[in-house]
Amino acid sequence: MPSLFITGYGIEQATLKTDDLVQRLTECAHDSLDDKPREVKLSAAIAPHIAREDRAMLTSQTICCLNVGFSAMNMAEKIVGFTPAEKEAMCVYTTYETVRDFHEVVWQFKTSSEQYAEKALLLRSLGKIANTVHPLRLFRKLPTNGLYHLSKLFGLRGGGYPLRKMSLGGMSLLEEAFYNLPCSDASGALICAYGDMLKADNAQVFRKMGLIEPLDAHRSSVQGAEGAVSLVVETAERVSRQKTRPLAQVLLAFSRFSTSMFATTQDWIEAYAQLAPWVRESNPVVVLYDNGAPGIGDAEERALKGSLTAFEIRRYKPWSKYAVATSGLVDLVCALADPSIQPGRVVIIHGEGAGMGLGLIVLRKLGMASVQSERAPS
Repeated sequence: MPSLFITGYGIEQATLKTDDLVQRLTECAHDSLDDKPREVKLSAAIAPHIAREDRAMLTSQTICCLNVGFSAMNMAEKIVGFTPAEKEAMCVYTTYETVRDFHEVVWQFKTSSEQYAEKALLLRSLGKIANTVHPLRLFRKLPTNGLYHLSKLFGLRGGGYPLRKMSLGGMSLLEEAFYNLPCSDASGALICAYGDMLKADNAQVFRKMGLIEPLDAHRSSVQGAEGAVSLVVETAERVSRQKTRPLAQVLLAFSRFSTSMFATTQDWIEAYAQLAPWVRESNPVVVLYDNGAPGIGDAEERALKGSLTAFEIRRYKPWSKYAVATSGLVDLVCALADPSIQPGRVVIIHGEGAGMGLGLIVLRKLGMASVQSERAPS
């Protein structure tokens, strides 16, 4: 059975950031109930290394991905840095959100009566439309935008994998790396997931489902956010050879496809039946997917009671909120930083995607991260 080791992470979602993640997780969850979008800024340590011609292609999601990828690589290279040859073989796995700025401008124009009130307002709206379809801006809409910038900044040339799988997106990246890396020439990979529940199309879908209330976040079942999360994973061979200090060992990562909108209790029971008996008997810490939608968390808890004899539950979305594709990996990173989960414990991360199915990540926590000051990429 293959295994991977996590040696670094980065996170920027809601009020959670890499540098003060442990502190945030010990504070009251309701302190993070703020639905106002935040201005995304590129880390000062990265900015000088972005070529002038590339800056015009940066989007908010690319900037978020660069920031968290930078944090993850810094953490992973604290003890032993990657050699140029190792970076040449390292892969990059990313999720992405479709950039629909043209559609958003048209939607605002269509739904706002103000746009028809004065000629000046009409012309201003037409100017926004012209700007969104400018040929140079089309590069910003490519699904490989973030992957391109991550690969170029860190010099990772082993292969790029832009994947999408709804809320399972981030977990699917780790699943792909889990099975692919041990069979390749690469000794490591950079994984980066991004999601945005605040963008117009995602918010509109969840509003129609009755899960969010744009005018009053306190009345929403699902608390939306924009964010990104990143992991650096390494093979067992490199960890052993370089004597690195991994944060966790990934023991299993798998998903089960389903066209159902939400996973049922039976779906989770069948997924747990695939785990080795020692995992089920290890009194694991289980991190629920529970994103706030009615019934989802209840189905997970019922399945646990029918599948495990002893377990502990954690929920991190009161702190991280929900940003679709980042979901599972954000929960994983929070578990790594959570001081209430001791090294040596088995941790199971739940993931779920509408019309995609569910997933499980089983890992053993090995240590706590030591966040260091930012340094320029080598």
